[in-house]
Amino acid sequence: MKLHTIDTGFFKLDGGAMFGVVPKTMWQKLNPPDENNMCTWAMRCLLIEDGNKLILVDNGIGNKQDEKFFGHYYLHGDDTLEKSIHALGFGMDDITDVFLTHLHFDHCGGSVRRTKDGNGFESNFPKATFWSNENHWKWATEPNAREKASFLKENILPIQESGQLKFTTEGAEVFPNVKVKFMNGHTDGMMLPPYSV
Repeated sequence: MKLHTIDTGFFKLDGGAMFGVVPKTMWQKLNPPDENNMCTWAMRCLLIEDGNKLILVDNGIGNKQDEKFFGHYYLHGDDTLEKSIHALGFGMDDITDVFLTHLHFDHCGGSVRRTKDGNGFESNFPKATFWSNENHWKWATEPNAREKASFLKENILPIQESGQLKFTTEGAEVFPNVKVKFMNGHTDGMMLPPYSV
């Protein structure tokens, strides 16, 4: 088994929104904000080579949103999802599975790209199975007011429409040596892919 870091770039979010009730005097020491109180966050994913499986855990923010969206989140840096995958000698068609820890836009936005005519969306990984779970899928497609801005339908619904989506359950072995663990907190129904080797 081989593990690879996939860098997909950086973006900015309001420091207060990210750290919540933690006082700014504490978090700004490790994450200094800019003059607009925005902090830079890295979007790193995990690529797992295991036998005939090439498993991507999350996939960053993607590149299909409009200029207004990217102007708000200040996407920056030289790395992209595709560039980082290619740097390891792989292509998007080589990915066999996409394990989505959760469906916030900065974790699943790279799942989908615009079609060539620009009028629709399609899978960025045409040969992959996408993994989520029913509870989180419902949470993401029927979000509450607090999390609504983090779940973008154009990132989520085309995965289901592609026919590539599969749901898993707590403790299921989705790949050899991988048993899914569910966590609630950052969002409901988050999934972790702990390996038991």
